[in-house]
Amino acid sequence: MVCFPYPKLMNAIMEVDQGAAVILTGSETAREIGIPEDRWVYLWGCGQANDKWLVSERVNYHSSPGIRAATSRALSMAGITVNDIGAFDLYSSFPSAVQLALEALGLKPDDPRPLTVTGGLPYAGGPGNNYVGHSIAVMVQRLRERRHEYGLVTGLGWFATKHSAGIYSARRPSKPWRRTDPAVDQAAIDAEESPPFAEQAEGDAVIETYTVAFDREGEPEQAVIVGRLKQGEAPRFFANTVPDRELMCAMTREEFVGRRGRVSHDAEAGRNVFAAK
Repeated sequence: MVCFPYPKLMNAIMEVDQGAAVILTGSETAREIGIPEDRWVYLWGCGQANDKWLVSERVNYHSSPGIRAATSRALSMAGITVNDIGAFDLYSSFPSAVQLALEALGLKPDDPRPLTVTGGLPYAGGPGNNYVGHSIAVMVQRLRERRHEYGLVTGLGWFATKHSAGIYSARRPSKPWRRTDPAVDQAAIDAEESPPFAEQAEGDAVIETYTVAFDREGEPEQAVIVGRLKQGEAPRFFANTVPDRELMCAMTREEFVGRRGRVSHDAEAGRNVFAAK
């Protein structure tokens, strides 16, 4: 276990010896340098957007306005719907990244179409920030063989903060390339109201979400709480639990989201401490 609920094999593997490259040209250049047209794959649509930069300012932790905006813009630009996509490569640093993308696209985990064409970051691996270079390259290979398909590739960076989406096909687009300024979608996300934040929290509270971090010997090391104070506009806070091994183990066996308790600020340690009831 690394951080509950993810063991090591559900986390991205970044230290791998791999390389990938994508050559992007216009049609005229491709023709001039002799690339056969049966090798051409077109970018039909694209989108990019950031979720709120500070994790404390996210509207919630179970959806991503950034992924929704990026994928919606890419689909709109391509003039197709998600039902027209033949294969996906959803960025898979952790299962939550895939779950956020599924929610944004309105897909179920058992969708029969491939959700990855590489095998994903925990299995194919991805060297540093170049995983999307691999996923695009593999998607291009697939679309050369399945010329009727569309493929959708997503990228993600930071704390599930920066998002991108591209739609590809070996079919020639029927309309000229025209990209919408990403600032249009970003403005709508930035305008979403964030909950107030209490840096030093005191009072009755409820757990909004949490994780338990483990050391290299497999022992629970620290529980991290994101909670809401039960007062006024329900300010959000970050906290730890007391360093109680049995409590932290219980948090991996029982559902603690929604668990009520009390938070207090430990000035000496410089942190908030949550005690469940």
